[in-house]
Amino acid sequence: MVNVRKLFIAKRGEIPEGRTKSFRFGIANGIAFNDRGTIKAYINRCTHMGGPVELMKSGQRFRCRWHQAEFDPVTGLAIEGEAPKGTSLTPIELLVEDDQIFGVLSLPEDPFA
Repeated sequence: MVNVRKLFIAKRGEIPEGRTKSFRFGIANGIAFNDRGTIKAYINRCTHMGGPVELMKSGQRFRCRWHQAEFDPVTGLAIEGEAPKGTSLTPIELLVEDDQIFGVLSLPEDPFA
């Protein structure tokens, strides 16, 4: 059986359109992006060598801080640079309850419980 946890990401309206918010997601870092009112969230780990990504000043792409691979913030797909072609940032399933946005973290059953 899988254990499911809801981890708070942001309040609705907290992330301005075209902007991001970084957050902890279990043992990983996450990055959320407001795409014209729709929040997209990903594990913040480049598919090339695992470096963190950040939104470029143009607001049109995420760029890895280590080797400058670029990703589409709407789809998470690698679009330029050293990230392997066809790869994408790992999406995080989102759940909205009232005015709060949560990431859904699925953990394997604890074998010692």
